[in-house]
Amino acid sequence: MDIKIQVTNPTRRSVTVTIPAATVAASEKEVLKGFTREAALPGFRPGKAPEAIVRQKYSKNIADEISQRLLAQGYDRIKEEKSFTVYTLADVQKDESVQGADVVIRYEVDVLPEFKTPDWQSIKIAKEVVTVTDAEVAEHLQKLLQQRARFEKTEAAAAKGDYVRLSYTGTVDGQAVKEVDAEAGPLGSSESAWEEAGSESEVVAVPAIAKAIIGLKAGDTAKAEQAYGDDATREALRGKTVQYALTVAEVRCKEIPAVDEAFCKSVGVKDEADLRDQLRKGIEGSKKQAAETARREKAVDALLAGLEFPLPESAVMSVAQGLFYQYAEMRLRSGTKPEELETQRDDILAEAKKAAALRVRAQFVLSRIAEELKLEVSREELGSAIMQAAQASQTQPEKLVKDRQRLAELRRDALLNKALDAVLAGGVAA
Repeated sequence: MDIKIQVTNPTRRSVTVTIPAATVAASEKEVLKGFTREAALPGFRPGKAPEAIVRQKYSKNIADEISQRLLAQGYDRIKEEKSFTVYTLADVQKDESVQGADVVIRYEVDVLPEFKTPDWQSIKIAKEVVTVTDAEVAEHLQKLLQQRARFEKTEAAAAKGDYVRLSYTGTVDGQAVKEVDAEAGPLGSSESAWEEAGSESEVVAVPAIAKAIIGLKAGDTAKAEQAYGDDATREALRGKTVQYALTVAEVRCKEIPAVDEAFCKSVGVKDEADLRDQLRKGIEGSKKQAAETARREKAVDALLAGLEFPLPESAVMSVAQGLFYQYAEMRLRSGTKPEELETQRDDILAEAKKAAALRVRAQFVLSRIAEELKLEVSREELGSAIMQAAQASQTQPEKLVKDRQRLAELRRDALLNKALDAVLAGGVAA
């Protein structure tokens, strides 16, 4: 089997494999024999149909099978090459086959980059000592109480944080907003809306209304004025000031529960001391996890410090594609409008590729360390990784196990984590 290699770039090879006619003929004979053995054709016992009839009946299937075998044989030959190590197959093209002739196949393969393993055994990243203060426990307790707060109907005036049910209509330049813009929605009017008094949240439709209802009781009326900027979501309201007339129907005040026996029972603790102890443990666990994550990131930064080597484009783009959608989603959540996102596409992709390059470089370095230490992922470790991934993605573990690509990724990540553990342990494999 003849092989010719052309270096396209440091991580890409164009490889031409010529499979001799005799090898092609042997593959054809073997494939045809297999089809003949399994063929069930009318008038013939299974496996007894003439090869000529089998070839005619299953010509396309036979040709496809032969082609796949030849492609695999060529690729196996490339992977035996000593001058490089294949990372992945990027593309493959096979010339039209001619009976009795050699078959020429052209492969584009990405190869593992060459680099010097960093002195990872000298990396020392100290563990952070985690402490939890009484103030932090008190803060988390207050958050829990706020989450468990109830809103009770009251005749009292609305205070900041209370919820108010009201109706309102808006006018602009003497006209009802809904006449100026029929699709203005809550920016124009509402027959019954709940608003949090004094809320400054971004989700509040009309901030002036949320501010105006502070101090109002059920049955009260009031006015509010909202100025809209040139970037208002509704074009008809850009640069306009809208006058709102509002009427309060109901006020519900926030009642924070007392930390009594009933409350403790509802959250599964014995008493307030037990509750505070559980909160402290939870805070400590979160801080330890955050500290360990930061420690591992510092170790990776130290591994990659000053280390530059070319990366396979396929590896970078594979990671960058996933990051691209994550970054786009983050921008949408931070207020970027969908129509603006398209104009930012190139910037987002560049950001994703930059982050992907760091991640891929770290993968190659940690893989090298794992190889030097002869690390392996045990069945128990892989099982644990599968369970964690299933829980994080709310997917059945059985489904992950059936996904060969995802399973390979989980095995790879588990191995890389073991390598990073060894770095943090000063070269001692766990």
